[in-house]
Amino acid sequence: MNPGGADAQLISRARGALLGLVAGNQLGVPTEHLGTPDAIRQAFPNGVTDLAPPPKNSPYDDDAAMALLLGESLLASNGFDETDVARRWAKWMKVDGRGIGITTRRALTLIDRGKEPFEAGRLANQENPGRSAGNGSVMRCVPVALRYHNDPDRLIRVSTQQAAITHSDERCTWGAAAVNLAVRELLHGNIYFVDEVLHRMGDRAPRVLRDAIHRVEIAFWFVHHDRSLEESLIYLAQAGGDTDTNAAVAGALLGARHGEVALPPRWMDQITGVEGIAQLAERLVTAL
Repeated sequence: MNPGGADAQLISRARGALLGLVAGNQLGVPTEHLGTPDAIRQAFPNGVTDLAPPPKNSPYDDDAAMALLLGESLLASNGFDETDVARRWAKWMKVDGRGIGITTRRALTLIDRGKEPFEAGRLANQENPGRSAGNGSVMRCVPVALRYHNDPDRLIRVSTQQAAITHSDERCTWGAAAVNLAVRELLHGNIYFVDEVLHRMGDRAPRVLRDAIHRVEIAFWFVHHDRSLEESLIYLAQAGGDTDTNAAVAGALLGARHGEVALPPRWMDQITGVEGIAQLAERLVTAL
């Protein structure tokens, strides 16, 4: 590869996407359960500006852990293998499982008991249809965009498939596709990606999701405005709501736009296994 050419820029953006996801997740975890900006300000009067050290023997929260395992599986299996991915996720759930959501836990428990991956996702959705359209599949999907950035049709298919293992609701499966299509466009330098995302999804995605993208959901909004990755993620970590996942997805998108140089050096020092994550991203984006 030419270290000064387009390949180097693509690799930097891929590394930025995966490192941005991990950084955003780690930054937002301490405020995730506080709910409101007022509660966060009371708990953190000096603000949230650094990544909290993870607990011993639990280097990553669920957003980052499941994303990295998905990336490792895509490389080890030379593509998407739902059985391999599900096995890795179920093993992680049993030995760690920090931050895991109810729907994800239920699906992976069914898989651990012998259910096929897609059947487990369908049953988890069926058991609790009113509460099974969470963000558990969107927060972890970015490795698929890196692996299939040159094949948008396969990117869409694998994005929805990895989602369906735990979240079979079409809002979840197509939400993952939308995020990964956006990451793909940013990896290739298109910062005006919303129209392309909508074009690629067409009428297959549920109307409610297409309408939300037209309005530009929170993570997409930050990519379109002139805030740095650091400023954006700090804002999201203190904004209330699902702070860790909002910051993780925004971090992936902003990292894909600006490259790894957008992450503050102190954050790079605070990410567990930073070199391994960067190498994983590079291997994914250059895999044939």
